[in-house]
Parts: sequence; C-alpha cells; structure tokens
Amino acid sequence: MATGAQTGALEVLRGLHVLLVEDDDEMRKMLAFVLRRNGYRVTEERDGCQALEYLGGILLGGHPDRAPQLLLIDQCMPGVCGLDVIQATRTAGIRIPAILITAFGDAEIHNRAHALGATPVLDKPFGMSELLAIVQRLAPPADA
Repeated sequence: MATGAQTGALEVLRGLHVLLVEDDDEMRKMLAFVLRRNGYRVTEERDGCQALEYLGGILLGGHPDRAPQLLLIDQCMPGVCGLDVIQATRTAGIRIPAILITAFGDAEIHNRAHALGATPVLDKPFGMSELLAIVQRLAPPADA
C-alpha cells in the first residue's frame, strides 16, 4: 500500500488536477477528454452542489493538498451556479484559478466573475484550442 508521500508523488505524475463542473453531459465529456489528452487529471462534477460537496470533502477531510489546481466551471446549472461555487471557494480560502464558461455572458456576469478572480470568462461557443491555451497558461501540465 502506498504511503501519503508516495500517493502525492503519484498524483503529480498523473498531471495537474482540474475540477470540471458542467451540467451538459456531452460538453463535460468533451472538455474532460481534451484536458486529459493534454496531460491533466480531471475530476468531473455535474453541478455546483456536487462541486461544493467534493471541495468540502477535501477541506473537511483535512486534505487541502488534494484541492484541484484549476476550476473550470459552467455558470448556468441547476441548483448552485458557477459564480456561487467560485465565491464559496474564495470564502473557504481555496485560491485556485477559475475559468467561468457561459452561454449567457452579459456584462454583470463578466464583472462579477472578474471581481471573484475568474479570468477569463469564456462565452459559448468557444474553440477547444482557445480553452486549452487559457488552461495551459493558468495551470501548465506537469510535463510542461
């Protein structure tokens, strides 16, 4: 059985960790595929509530070192929206880069996202190469 140090080393070998939160199954699968293909380790969640449960489990479990290095999150989802999840991470002291994706990116959403440190906001539709360039700038893959 691997020790904590060995497990940590294995995590690094698997690439930097991205928490992907998207309620559209096909979009989430496509984004996860692109990220994994480019060296990232991806945890997929379907909505903001599941993302908060996941992050809460990390913090309450005493494992802040297992927090993702990047949050890629959709704005409009059932239950808790993307901006509320980003706000909750900031309130909890989780200071990871966040990218908000939205199909309804009005000025208010963009301004609130930027105030929370979510830079950039990507309006759907966007190109995978555009997204990947931003992800790589904010969280370069482990082999970069």
